Amino acid sequence: MTSTEAAARPGRTADAVRPVLIGMLSLLAGVALWWLATAAFGIPAYKLPSPATVASQAWQYTGDGVLTVHIQQTLAEVVQGVLIGLVAGVVLAILFTRVPLVERILMPLVIVAQVTPKISIAPLIVLWLGLGIGSKIALVAMVSFYPIMINMVTRLRSMPTSIDDLVRLLRIGPVARAVKIDLPYSLPAIAVGLRLGVLQAVTAAVIGEFIGAQSGLGYLEKQAQDNDDIKLVIICLGLLCLMAWVMYALIGWAERKLTERFGG
Repeated sequence: MTSTEAAARPGRTADAVRPVLIGMLSLLAGVALWWLATAAFGIPAYKLPSPATVASQAWQYTGDGVLTVHIQQTLAEVVQGVLIGLVAGVVLAILFTRVPLVERILMPLVIVAQVTPKISIAPLIVLWLGLGIGSKIALVAMVSFYPIMINMVTRLRSMPTSIDDLVRLLRIGPVARAVKIDLPYSLPAIAVGLRLGVLQAVTAAVIGEFIGAQSGLGYLEKQAQDNDDIKLVIICLGLLCLMAWVMYALIGWAERKLTERFGG
């Protein structure tokens, strides 16, 4: 390692840690405002319980194992749906870029599927695939593939024409080009799309669980709403936000690494 690289490493570490610290401070400030509001204005606990009350209830549920199965269910829906959406987005992006006829045929269908409110599509998917995990995975995949596809298409269309000349000169086939050139070149753009897709994926999973499910944080939140259990509603909401934030941060870290390796 050169002296320049050694000097630059602390700076890169600070740049990576700074957003996390700012985010944590923002969350702490929000909790402080929440506590002040409940204490200063005397808001009844059945309308807005204090952070301490919610934390105590969450700790009790954690010890009883009440939340575990629901966290695992929603996490499984999001992860599997996003992986399917990732594969679909990458394949469609390559096809749209390399075979214009496919784009002209399929893009209108893709746009219609995206502009249609997911709250309207969810009942149909649940009726078709049932109350199990399959319907939620399908809904998550539907919303997560689009930002991945669009970002990858944009990246591929910005590829220098000299690469096309090199492909023709070396007689590289379409499959080999997709694997050895298009995919590595598009990794930073895929990571950007994945960050956006993950946020939408959590929302889609909750919508599916609201419509019809047997477990999951969205299902648990709906049951808590029906029973006027505001503490459990807040706990489910907090867990969903935490889940989305952790995945968003992890993908953001991967995006920075890929951008350093392959360029922005």
